[in-house]
Amino acid sequence: MGQGHVDEFLAANRRAEVIDWLGGLLPEFDLPLDSSDEELREYLIDGTGLCYIAEKLMPGIQEEMWGGNASDQRSNVKKFLYFVAEMGLPGFSVKDLEEGSVASVVECLLALKDNVTTGLRQNITNNAAKTPLRRKLELEESDEPVISVMTPGRRSGEERWKGHWDSKSQQRSILHSGQKVHDAFQLKRASYTDLPPAKVSEMMHPRSIDNAPTQSLLRVVNGILDESIERKRGEIPHRVVYLLRNVVQEIEHRIAIQADHIRNQNSIIKTREDKYRSKIKALETLVNGTNEENEMTVNRLELVEVEKSKLDEKRKLGEQDMVRLTQEKENAENTIVSLQQEIQILSRMHEQYRERKETEARQMEEHLSIRLKEAELLLTQSKKKAEEIESASQLKSQLWSRKANIFWSFMDNQKLSIKVLLSVYSFLVFLHFSLF
Repeated sequence: MGQGHVDEFLAANRRAEVIDWLGGLLPEFDLPLDSSDEELREYLIDGTGLCYIAEKLMPGIQEEMWGGNASDQRSNVKKFLYFVAEMGLPGFSVKDLEEGSVASVVECLLALKDNVTTGLRQNITNNAAKTPLRRKLELEESDEPVISVMTPGRRSGEERWKGHWDSKSQQRSILHSGQKVHDAFQLKRASYTDLPPAKVSEMMHPRSIDNAPTQSLLRVVNGILDESIERKRGEIPHRVVYLLRNVVQEIEHRIAIQADHIRNQNSIIKTREDKYRSKIKALETLVNGTNEENEMTVNRLELVEVEKSKLDEKRKLGEQDMVRLTQEKENAENTIVSLQQEIQILSRMHEQYRERKETEARQMEEHLSIRLKEAELLLTQSKKKAEEIESASQLKSQLWSRKANIFWSFMDNQKLSIKVLLSVYSFLVFLHFSLF
């Protein structure tokens, strides 16, 4: 648990404070206190809720400055940022609300909350030094109850704020009538006894007194008292006394309401103090955990120092090895130089051997070419002799063929002669036997 967890814890607290304030300001804002950044962004991203916050703090601002409901998301957010800038408070970027961190949005809403809490009940004598929007916010203070429609579950955009927006038309009508009463109470000093009965009746109307600003009521009381002091007999008309009594009763009623509000605020503050005490205890637990982490870090540092000493020893051994390797490198370089010289000598010897072999090869090639030519010549002569022998053998073959033909003709003739002789011999023998 380090600084990142503490930052997340503080951011969650500030976000819960904003959600709590918005839940009290707008009852239909139903987010739980432990909601995440994305859940808060989902409620505020369309800008509708932001516009209703401004409308809640300054009723009628949408009609007077923005012309009613906003038309799109970015224009809603930009109008709220204009409202915040007019009050002299820090704003935020539209991009932060859409996709960035909502921390700047939370800071803006907290600044608005602090400004409203501390400045809304102050005296308005310093209005000249304030912006018109802040002056209007303080002058239009009223004590009417908030009319809202509770809607369960989560809704988006206009549906979530629809019931609350419907109540604003009624509040604006009350504010317009209150503005008339405010004008009625703006009288010059020492003029209350001279008021006509109709004017006093209008001022004593319950709705007129209820809608009149507290500062105007106090101004009426002070004016009547000052006028009674300035009068010689101190006589005041009964209608003015009745008006004074009604005004004082209204002031007492408002003081009682304010006291109840202060008591509620005190109880809320006490609850928050208890909650913050528990959060402080949690932070102390975080700090104790941080101390344990520091002890672990010290132990790790000691281990690191031991490792460092080991590394120093290894470094010294490495330096010795470096010296040894340097000497070995020098010896290796000398060996390389001697080997290079030997290689050069061997290269020259090889070149000479190659040249000698090339010379011998050329000589052998010339000798072989001569022998080849001689062999070709002998081959040509052999071919000629073979042709001559072949032609001679053909002649001899033809001659022997003729001789064979002559021999066989002779033999055939001899056979024929023998047959003739045998025939003659046979005839002679037959003839001989015939005779004898």
